[in-house]
Amino acid sequence: MNREKDAKTRDFLEVAKSCIKICRAHGVPLLINDRIDIALACNADGVHVGQSDIPAHEVRRLLGPNKIIGVSCKTTEQAEQAWIDGADYIGCGGVYPTNTKANNLTVGIDGLKRVCLASKLPVVAIGGINHTNAAAVMGIGIPNLKGVAVVSALFDRQCVLEEASKLHATLVEATT
Repeated sequence: MNREKDAKTRDFLEVAKSCIKICRAHGVPLLINDRIDIALACNADGVHVGQSDIPAHEVRRLLGPNKIIGVSCKTTEQAEQAWIDGADYIGCGGVYPTNTKANNLTVGIDGLKRVCLASKLPVVAIGGINHTNAAAVMGIGIPNLKGVAVVSALFDRQCVLEEASKLHATLVEATT
C-alpha cells in the first residue's frame, strides 16, 4: 500500500506508476492509500480509505467490482458499515500508538478483538505493530485476523531488510 500522503498529485502518480511495474513483476497487488484518483489513473489493484475519506460504497461505484477496497475501522459499527458498503477487508487500529498518525486513538488488543469478532470481513491489524508485539497481535486467535500492516516498524529503522526479516520470523512463529 502506498502512503504518499503529502506528495503532489503528479509526483504521486509517477511514483504509483513505477510501483505498479515493480509490484506486477512480482505478483504483488498495489493498493493506494486514500487517493481514488491515483488508483484509477495508474490502474492500481485497489485502494484503502479511512473514515473521513470517500465512503466505501462510492469507492466501489468508482472502481468497479474487481478492485480491492479496504476501510480503516475502530469500532464494530464501522466494521459493519464497511461490509454493507462493499469493502473487501478492514484495517483495524491503531492497535498501539504510532508515529505515522498524530493524535490517533488506539483500540488496543481488546478493541481489535471486538472488531474482529463483529466483522464479516478479513481484518488486518494496523498501528504501532513491530517484531516485538506482532506475536501478541496475531496470538488473539480470531480466524478473520489475517495479518498486520506496518510502516514505521520497517521504514523508521536503519535496515529495512533486517527489520522485515525479524518481523517475518515473528509472524511465521506466531501463526504456526
